[in-house]
Parts: sequence; C-alpha cells; structure tokens
Amino acid sequence: MHSLFDLQKKVVVIAGAAGAFGSEIAIELADRGCFVSLFDKDEESLNRVFDRLSPTKTHHLVFDAADDSSCSAAMSDVMERWGRIDAMVNCVGVFEIFPSVEMPDKIFTGTLNVNLNAAFFLSRNAAKHMIPRRSGRIINIASVSDSIANPGYAAYASSKAGLSQLTRVLSVEWAEYSITVNAISPAISDTQLTHSFLEDGDNRQYALSRIPMKRFFEPKDILGTVILLLSEGGSFITGQSIHIDGGRTIS
Repeated sequence: MHSLFDLQKKVVVIAGAAGAFGSEIAIELADRGCFVSLFDKDEESLNRVFDRLSPTKTHHLVFDAADDSSCSAAMSDVMERWGRIDAMVNCVGVFEIFPSVEMPDKIFTGTLNVNLNAAFFLSRNAAKHMIPRRSGRIINIASVSDSIANPGYAAYASSKAGLSQLTRVLSVEWAEYSITVNAISPAISDTQLTHSFLEDGDNRQYALSRIPMKRFFEPKDILGTVILLLSEGGSFITGQSIHIDGGRTIS
C-alpha cells in the first residue's frame, strides 16, 4: 500500500551528521530504508555515527561545508556511490554568544561562514544534481533566532535569519524543477553545541522561562517534520521556516 510518508530507498545527504541533530536524523532515516550519505568535519564523531548504521546503505565522508570545492566534491562522491541525490539535510552549524561590543570579528564572520555560506554551498551543489532529474528536497536547520532577538546573539541570529531568507529565495528559484527548499527552526536545545552557554544558571533559567512548554527542544523532536518534508506528504510545502519551539516564538 502506498504511504504518504514512505522514504524507502531515498538517497539522502546529511551534512553535519556527527552532531546531535544530524546523527538523530541519520539513524531515523536509515531505519526507514533510506540510503544515507553522512558528511561532517569531525572525523572521529562521524565514524561513531557510521558504525551504528548498516555499511551497505551508508556512505560517509569528511568534508568542510564552508568550502565550496569541498561541497562540490562531496556531492560528486554521492553521485558516484548512489547515482542520484533525492534529498539534502543541512545540519551544519556553530553557536557563539558574545555581547556585540566585545565580539571578536572572527566570531561574527566565522559564524556567518558556517551557518550561512555553507548552506548556500551545500544547497547549490546538491541542486546541480537535482535539477536535471526535476526532483529534490532540501532542508536547512535554522533556529527560532531567525525571528526573535536575544542579547549576545548578533552573529548567531543574523546567520539564522539569513538562512531562512536564503531558503525562501532558493525555493522560488528551484520550484519549477519540483525541488522543495524548507527550513526547520527549533527552540534552543541542551546539546554539546549549547552546553557551555547553558552551564550558566542565569542563561539556562532565562532560556527555559521563554518556552511556554517549559522544556528544551530535544533532537528527536525534529524527526516528524523531517519525515514530512522529505516524503510525498510534503511535496507542496516549500519556502517555509517551520518553528518547532514549544511556543517560543509566540510567547
């Protein structure tokens, strides 16, 4: 029986696959019968994720998402392995919080480079292989910071707002090829990426107090929306930034 949410044999590239979100998505999609290509800069952590999955349905590669030539070579490697790219999920990101007057230039530009420039390089290189097939799905992991302002977030929020707008522009450019481009924007999560920030009791209390559901986002919370957007059920959803935030953006 046909299922709106069947992902069997889809070839999905997951960039940032060694992180909390990327690894959770990789494991779920592999369980659903996808062929997954895992990309990350952190070789040791990437190998740990790869070792949890079937080697016959998984491909992994160390790369630099903020380098266009590295992204191009990685996508070519996927094509050589699987022959197509059905979807790309971009989980690459950094989280650096500083008061604006104290923020080092390299933190601001570095955050934009990883959170925004890399998304463009990844999307463009994936789309080059999707356009001839007139089919594809691209998901960027953004943040509630694409639409709300917190002190110290000048670099991070700017990068995520830019990512959500990039998502909208690419969705318009590639709609004629039946390529959907969407962003998922979670509330703050308590992961390795945010651990040093949330170690501060005041930061933790403030962040939690702003979420009406009174808990942090968990990596598993992202899975339902990813499955929807990659499946036939999400075929007419494009250009959206979907907030999974326990009410954070309406509080």
